[in-house]
Amino acid sequence: MKLSSREYKLMLHAQEFAGDEAACRSRAADFWTDTGSRLGDAGIEARGKLDLLDPDKQRNVFFLDTPDKALYERSDLVFRLRRPVAGKGDWNATLKFRHGDRLLAGAQAFRLREGRGRGKFEEDVKAVPRSGMPGFWALFSRSVEAGIGPRKKLPTVGACLAPFEKLDGGSLPPLKEKVETVSGLKVIEHVFEDGWLGFSKKVKAECALILWWKEDEALEPIAAEFSFRFPLDDGEADAKVVRNAWTAMTVLSGSPFVDQKGRTKTALVYGAD
Repeated sequence: MKLSSREYKLMLHAQEFAGDEAACRSRAADFWTDTGSRLGDAGIEARGKLDLLDPDKQRNVFFLDTPDKALYERSDLVFRLRRPVAGKGDWNATLKFRHGDRLLAGAQAFRLREGRGRGKFEEDVKAVPRSGMPGFWALFSRSVEAGIGPRKKLPTVGACLAPFEKLDGGSLPPLKEKVETVSGLKVIEHVFEDGWLGFSKKVKAECALILWWKEDEALEPIAAEFSFRFPLDDGEADAKVVRNAWTAMTVLSGSPFVDQKGRTKTALVYGAD
């Protein structure tokens, strides 16, 4: 399966965005101004703005796994549920296989048991702390989404995986094993978007600032992530585009907003380093 996109991710200091909605929006604007200035000095154009526009991008989020996190730890699977805060309808369930081996991730054949769509195959590039220049590493993700009714119970591994087929059964925990909310963590997620980076005349990378709060702690975010992505399936990601993306990642790693030692959102949920 071909990669459809590459996404670069940087973790930010979450406390920079603390406060009420007005304060949060103000700091998001400050971050985007700083980003544009830094990238402009490197010859990369930043346009638009980061703003919270779409109510569907203000969401409740939580993850399900066995008590010993067997789906994540042994099967390299993440099962996430997400729904707009204002919505009362279906939950969007995402089953994602994540791995550093591109071939292994691309070989995953799971799909919806009913309905169309082969899912997505994407590459995430993330910063890792090291001495000297910033370091980066990649993860490859094969993901498929399914709708879950608002009243449907998901008490077991089997119930979570029921919408999907062609999974690698040999790596899965017993389907009757109970699941629970991972780390007891239920999140409010806000996505600020509508900004982009110009990497060439044809390729614009879409940007997003994602903030997480615990459901019962509205003023102190627990995670902040900035990302930019561009498609790979249109053949336009040439050497110039990739070089500019790498330059942007390197330049932004020096921003005071960036937390070089910050854990990714997934690592935060699963308690990983």
